[in-house]
Amino acid sequence: MNKFLIMVIVPEIEMNYEIYIPNNKKVGTIKKYVYRSIVELSNGSLEKKEEEMKLIDRNTGREYPNDIYIKDTNIRNGSKVILL
Repeated sequence: MNKFLIMVIVPEIEMNYEIYIPNNKKVGTIKKYVYRSIVELSNGSLEKKEEEMKLIDRNTGREYPNDIYIKDTNIRNGSKVILL
């Protein structure tokens, strides 16, 4: 399986979203995809700019670097990440 179902927590708009992401893309690419999906799903409620957003591991509080592949992170099915 080349996709993971993750939960994205967005504190800015107090919402959670379950999103499928491919595991063969870099974190930076996925962050853009997740950001755009949430903007669409929230009807534009997310006011921060895409470049300002960070993807953070909910358990450790560490930011995922943009230049590594999802498959090389600890993100798996059911993972919870925070979009700040």
